[in-house]
Amino acid sequence: MAEEIVKGTSLWADAWRRLRKNRAATLSAGLLVIITALALGYELFARFVTGFVMEEQHGWVVPKPPGARSVPTHYYSVEKSGVFDFAKIDANQDGLLDANEVREAYRRYEFSLIDTNQDGKLSYDEYVDAPLSMESSGEFIPTCTQWRMVSKSMAPIEDRSVFDCTAKDGFMAYEDAGKLLELVSSSEALEIVNRFDADDDDAVSEAEYVGLPVPRTHIIGTDQLGRDLLSRTVYGARISLAVGFLATFVSFIIGVSWGATAGYFGGKVDNIMMRIVDIMYGLPFMFLVILLMVVFGQKIFLLFLALGAIQWLTMARIVRGQVISLKNQEFVEAARTIGVSPVGIIFKHLIPNALGPIIVYATLTVPAVMLEEAFLSFLGLGVQAPQTSWGALISEGRQLMESAPWLIVYPGLALAVTLLALNFLGDGLRDALDPQLRKD
Repeated sequence: MAEEIVKGTSLWADAWRRLRKNRAATLSAGLLVIITALALGYELFARFVTGFVMEEQHGWVVPKPPGARSVPTHYYSVEKSGVFDFAKIDANQDGLLDANEVREAYRRYEFSLIDTNQDGKLSYDEYVDAPLSMESSGEFIPTCTQWRMVSKSMAPIEDRSVFDCTAKDGFMAYEDAGKLLELVSSSEALEIVNRFDADDDDAVSEAEYVGLPVPRTHIIGTDQLGRDLLSRTVYGARISLAVGFLATFVSFIIGVSWGATAGYFGGKVDNIMMRIVDIMYGLPFMFLVILLMVVFGQKIFLLFLALGAIQWLTMARIVRGQVISLKNQEFVEAARTIGVSPVGIIFKHLIPNALGPIIVYATLTVPAVMLEEAFLSFLGLGVQAPQTSWGALISEGRQLMESAPWLIVYPGLALAVTLLALNFLGDGLRDALDPQLRKD
């Protein structure tokens, strides 16, 4: 009876099988795929999820907390009914809309969200349930002590008094509350009018009117300039990941080529090349990067090169060790016998067979580079406006940590989760590509 032939498993197939069994590594890989997809699809994310682009500013006095609302000036859905009906907005019935009428439309819209029984008056209970109430000044929904309440006797304006929030015997009419509901600034209202003003007469006719943008929610709040933090965080992922991966690619090219050449030729070539590596290890590279950014300008392309140029040293040592262990193997001798050049042996035979440790170290290099970029941006020497990165967002957030903690919490959380995922993935790849580790 003929013996059954058992098909062998390649190193890469076996590594893939082992990696899939590592739950932390696979979950981390999935999370990184999602983060990368969001970063690459920032434009779609801004259009269909947040409704705001990263540089879009709104007229806030202070940073708004998660859940605040404002009117998009770039992406918005068209709504022609209800409070945004043209006839209702055109207060003087002259067939034209100006910026003041647009502002009034949004004030009434915001008031209607708070006036739950739609009686045109705001009771204490309705105030308590009002969204976005805060304890600082400059809010379009003011705090308890800022309410000018109207007594049930409907006293004249000059006799009105400020009630404490515990006083439940008052209400606020729209005429008073509407003046405080500053959902849209004058500049934003004028920009909305200009979007519809086809004939440049500084007013919108009924023929030009196509509906006002519906207010959208800032899911994780805004920064001190009224810019949507979620949109900026997603865009910051694009820059941070780009810096991490591209700088790692630069270090990969330099380190692999340097280390493989030194390991293959050995002797004096190896001694000279590795002594250069040793000398460069002693240099304060972060200070050199800072000096480069100051002298040559804070350009993002220079940031890629500078960070990549300081990460290749360890890569070169790892590759050198792998090449030394492989260069006397039979497949290398066979390549020499048939006349393959040293360059061909290095790049076609040695490096492909040493890819396991190289990939693992490259995976662990990405979070190191991202941390260095965050450090430089924290010092103001990294990514510059109008672009942003997680490090730049964290730097902006530290200035308002006490009054607006969400500005540093969410970008910091995004950076921490991504770095953890990259480290878990690197550990999983190390275990999967090491044939000595046989846990199954």
